[in-house]
Amino acid sequence: MNENQNQQEILSPIKTILAICIDPGRAMRSIFERPRVWLPLVLSIVFGLILFAWYYQVVDYSWLQERMTASISDPAARAQAQKILGKNLMLASSAGGLLIGIPFAYAFFALYFFAVAKVAKLPIGYGKWFAFVAWVSVPGLLTLPLGAIQILMAQGGRLDLNQLNPVSLNSLFFHFESGQHWASLLDSLSLVTLWSIVLSVVGFQAWSRFSRTTSILVVLLPYVVVYGVWSFIALITKAA
Repeated sequence: MNENQNQQEILSPIKTILAICIDPGRAMRSIFERPRVWLPLVLSIVFGLILFAWYYQVVDYSWLQERMTASISDPAARAQAQKILGKNLMLASSAGGLLIGIPFAYAFFALYFFAVAKVAKLPIGYGKWFAFVAWVSVPGLLTLPLGAIQILMAQGGRLDLNQLNPVSLNSLFFHFESGQHWASLLDSLSLVTLWSIVLSVVGFQAWSRFSRTTSILVVLLPYVVVYGVWSFIALITKAA
């Protein structure tokens, strides 16, 4: 690929976001040439902070506390738990989860792709894989408008946390309440997750030149391991 062709593949960060939606192959080639990670990383955190801040401002918090502590049978213990689970604590916990959890998740998946690249002798450094993971996570930005719609439609501020994502498998098909077995796992899987997986396959194939089948297997492996372990823990916990 000559220098002029390389230049044609380099998109601005905003154009890269648009290309992720309409021409992911072109977007991923641009990211390979210039792996700028700041925009998707910052937007993912900021969008999440906005959504949670808005949610905790409008939710009927007394109702939410009752929901979160409904499984505690002892009235005194339930009252103590509700006292501990204050709004500020929950907001700080959600913010901390975003500020720590998102970079950690990106770092984990980037390390996995970096390890695969090393085994396959692909000359692609860890920094590029971190950018790769950040950009294929761009569909997650839809959580802000989707969550905003849910907040606006909520009756009297009665909206559970897991209802913020109306395209999760739990919201679409299973309808487990927060705290029930399988609820967290099914809340974490959504149509947005599927979109990110598809983008990962397209991007990995473009970067590695592997076959489509191999790319699918490489991308799916960490999901199979993580969700397989999570499902096993859910099963043995329920049986206990």
